[in-house]
Amino acid sequence: MKKTAESCMAVSTLITTGVFTAAFSIPGGINDSSGNPNYLQKPSFLTFAIADATAMISSSTSILIFLSILISRYAEDDFHKSIPLKLISVLVALFISIISIMVGFSSAFFIMYYHGSKWVPNFIFALAFIPIPLIAFLLFPLWSDIVYSTYFCRNFFRPSKHMLF
Repeated sequence: MKKTAESCMAVSTLITTGVFTAAFSIPGGINDSSGNPNYLQKPSFLTFAIADATAMISSSTSILIFLSILISRYAEDDFHKSIPLKLISVLVALFISIISIMVGFSSAFFIMYYHGSKWVPNFIFALAFIPIPLIAFLLFPLWSDIVYSTYFCRNFFRPSKHMLF
């Protein structure tokens, strides 16, 4: 569990770094006279802004929860409820941040390259969503095993009476 938390925390940190940078390097640049983004009126710019903020919030949340897993005291009771619940929620937050960065990338690509041929941004938009079902397929077995062992099999792992008394 500690190795999983360390690996996923590195991924969350990379996502946070990327979306933090993307928030300040706005696609299309800024109008020098007004200080507003050049493509502020486009719906794809609003999509980019919402996706970038969602990715930042969810990846920052996942970093904090992974940190709480890593500094946990690892007592026996923590493994029955606290740590699995944190791991379930952090996998959901990580999945949301991955979806959000794909939506943000697609909308930024749409903003920048929708002026020429229309099929190229549409093709890249479709290709950008390939990692979403892939990460869902890869994370779902871990997530479902944690949910199943935490909520459905908890009586197998928790003793019914105290051993010393």
